[in-house]
Amino acid sequence: MKQIYSRSFTVTFFTGDSGYVYAEKISPGMVLRVETCFAYAPERSASEEIILGIQDGVEKIIIRAAAPLAAQKGIANDNPFSMGEGDKLFAYFPNAEDADQLAIHVIGVLYTLDGAKKGKGRAPAY
Repeated sequence: MKQIYSRSFTVTFFTGDSGYVYAEKISPGMVLRVETCFAYAPERSASEEIILGIQDGVEKIIIRAAAPLAAQKGIANDNPFSMGEGDKLFAYFPNAEDADQLAIHVIGVLYTLDGAKKGKGRAPAY
């Protein structure tokens, strides 16, 4: 089985928060093929870094890190990648300030592992 996956996750930053926004954890028996993801902070200033990555257990794997111009309020990753069960996508905004809205948007295809084993719903090879 496969289904279109399109989700947004938004938090409001307060003093003492980590500056991380996490997408939901991938359920057991599922694989998410992320086609594109976008981290967004409309109140951010110029040259403030934004980091996109995957948390795999306790390890964080960086997918993209950039300090876009002030006119660009976020960063996108258009290079497809896959995430397995228990993984979760994150965006880190190290310079977030009180009341900043921080968001991550994810678009992809969610596959079941049993469907892939039977030859149905197999994640495409890139």
